[in-house]
Amino acid sequence: MVNSCAVPECSNRSTRETNISHFGLPLHNKKLLKVWVHKKGRSDLPINTSTRICSDHLKNAKRRRLHKNEYPTLKLPELPTRVTVPPPRRPIVRHPLITKKKNAVKPKEVKYSDIGVNTDLTCQDLQTLEETLSETNRKLQKSEKACQTLHKNQFFWLENIRDDNSKVNFYTGFSSLHMLMVCFNFLGPCVNKLNYWGSTSTENDKKTNKGRPRALSPLNEFFLVLVRVKLGLFEQDLANRFGISQSTVSRIFNTWINFLFFQFKNIPLWPPKELVSLNMPKPFKEKYPCTRIIVDATEIFVEQPAITELQQLTYSKYKSHNTYKGLIGISPSGAVTFVSDLYPGSISDKELTRKSGLLQLLESNDSVMADRGFDIAEDLALIGVKLNIPPFMKGKEQLSNSELVETRRIASLRIHVERAMEQFKNFHIFDRALPASFRGTANQVFFGCAVLTNFNPPLCK
Repeated sequence: MVNSCAVPECSNRSTRETNISHFGLPLHNKKLLKVWVHKKGRSDLPINTSTRICSDHLKNAKRRRLHKNEYPTLKLPELPTRVTVPPPRRPIVRHPLITKKKNAVKPKEVKYSDIGVNTDLTCQDLQTLEETLSETNRKLQKSEKACQTLHKNQFFWLENIRDDNSKVNFYTGFSSLHMLMVCFNFLGPCVNKLNYWGSTSTENDKKTNKGRPRALSPLNEFFLVLVRVKLGLFEQDLANRFGISQSTVSRIFNTWINFLFFQFKNIPLWPPKELVSLNMPKPFKEKYPCTRIIVDATEIFVEQPAITELQQLTYSKYKSHNTYKGLIGISPSGAVTFVSDLYPGSISDKELTRKSGLLQLLESNDSVMADRGFDIAEDLALIGVKLNIPPFMKGKEQLSNSELVETRRIASLRIHVERAMEQFKNFHIFDRALPASFRGTANQVFFGCAVLTNFNPPLCK
């Protein structure tokens, strides 16, 4: 390939002058590239890998590599100097009274008002003008308030539904705005200092650099998260409703769901035995006075993992789908008192109970009520706890009268845990299979939704 120097009036070519070197433009360094282009004195030459400048224009550059930030300095064309253009002269404004014309028209007589201003307006004209300006200002203020109200109402914020408890319940799951605010106030002042998902800023950075303002207030961010889990809306739908971008919705949701998880962990869900007995409904006191907890397992659909081993672990034969399984327990009065972590859907109820940590919380002489699938009588017997489950057929053609009575009695009391599960499943985020993006936050969503049901009125009294 023949290399020729791009500097004007330099005719060096690699085929003719063999004792010189040719260097390409520093395309990787934009600042240095501007210097090279300026020094070579040509703006019409394309800037690419074939453009070369010979070593005659660089000091002692023959047959060596260039140093960092080195640029041409020798035998360069004279560059035009910048011409300083003087600022335009300000035109002379002549007063209409100052004139040299002989036939000039005599100006009107100037009147002076009481306020000492040289004007042709009378006091009455000034008063009328002030009233007109005042009326205009009032109309502008009214228009600004109307614009603010329109801006506020065009987005789906909590302020637009706070006066209707039925809408608050539909969109958030809370029975009223008062209960929603009780939960929000429990979260404390930390809601104003959240470190958002994906952010690398620290507390010291926040003190020195304010950064971008939050797109929503903390209360409306909390409201967005509640709407997401209650109605199961897509991120793009929420972005359109709240007037923000989809990425902001994702960042707010991931931040808040982790924040709620850690804040709710501070709530002592597991009550003392005395408190359970004090609030125990009459049917339990008469037949099962030692009941400490009613347990049930629930499964959440998830998208099929890409890894074959995870596909096998999460596949539930009972649901014929990939699932996560968790254990939820309620007290006899209906409050959620235990929430386990999520496990792969192939795990059995017995193994789930062992790994959940429930056995470590139970005390001697307690009793646990469950469905037939919880074959954990042996595990409970080791710690002095009794299991109340409906009787099995065990090869019998039919149950005895006493077993039928026992089955109906337990079923009538276990209905409360079914109602608690119904409240939990009313969070429609679980209606569809959780996407793969929820793999890191599924536990937080599961635990947060279970605890939020405790803000509802009690299931039984």
